[in-house]
Amino acid sequence: MKLVVTFPVPQAAKELLSQHAELQCWDVEDAIPAELLTEWLSNADGVLTTLTCPLGAGVLANAAQLKVISTVSVGVDHIDLDAAARHGILVGHTPNVLTDSTADLALGLMLAVGRRIAEGDALIRAGAWSEGWKPNLLLGTDLSGATVGLVGMGPIGQAVAKRLHGFGCRILAWNRSQRTVEGVEFVDLDTLFAASDIVSLHTALTAETQGMVGRSQLSQMKDGAILINTARGALVDEAALSDELRTGRLRAGLDVYTEEPLPNTSALRGLPGCVVLPHVGSATQRTRQAMFQLALANLVAGVTDSELPAAVRL
Repeated sequence: MKLVVTFPVPQAAKELLSQHAELQCWDVEDAIPAELLTEWLSNADGVLTTLTCPLGAGVLANAAQLKVISTVSVGVDHIDLDAAARHGILVGHTPNVLTDSTADLALGLMLAVGRRIAEGDALIRAGAWSEGWKPNLLLGTDLSGATVGLVGMGPIGQAVAKRLHGFGCRILAWNRSQRTVEGVEFVDLDTLFAASDIVSLHTALTAETQGMVGRSQLSQMKDGAILINTARGALVDEAALSDELRTGRLRAGLDVYTEEPLPNTSALRGLPGCVVLPHVGSATQRTRQAMFQLALANLVAGVTDSELPAAVRL
């Protein structure tokens, strides 16, 4: 039996997996080349991977022995699920264990943008704060009492809503399927974008949701409103968002992007009112450890013909 690991993992994990199968590990930080990945998977029984490693139909068509794909992520948009289903390959992911850390970061971005925290830090570091307290210095907007629209009300969206109740926010929400959550008012997308002081994205990336936040939706937002994205970059038309940020009409807090890492040429790097982070929504020690343990459990279950602890429905 053979297992492929597409990213560097701790030695302890290698020793654990070696008890079940022969290991073939990619031990450098750069992404594994597609041709090499295809070659390695041609006789593999399982693969442990991440969202930075696309597993498309072509790769899976040549993986005749593959039983299971285990990804250290909640999102599975990097995997061709239709192809996996056709070939009888199980797919495991890591839901729930990163809910709280991602929800915390979404709130952090709301505060960072609204209260201009990154600008204040930059001001001091540049030695430009020279006159002490001033009544109009870095005036921002309050999260307390704001109307916040949540796009997607799965576990992370609900965790964000729970936190916002503590700030006395009015919470609007939209979800792809009908849902009821206490203290949350469900509305259509047009109403959500038009009525919210802050719009925060928490929906999965699918063919239906790709590019769902475009020029039309952004134009409906209030002057000075904030867009938060800790879900997937491709949910947003980044060119349209850049245009709105450039004029100063909207603000944003972003942890994810259509292309990652964010290119040096991206306009988002230098626009006012925009806080940018390097996809760190789940980046706490506790959460990453829990994600990794669940992914390992999915992988071992798949190659031993057991039920996956967290299987994706194909």
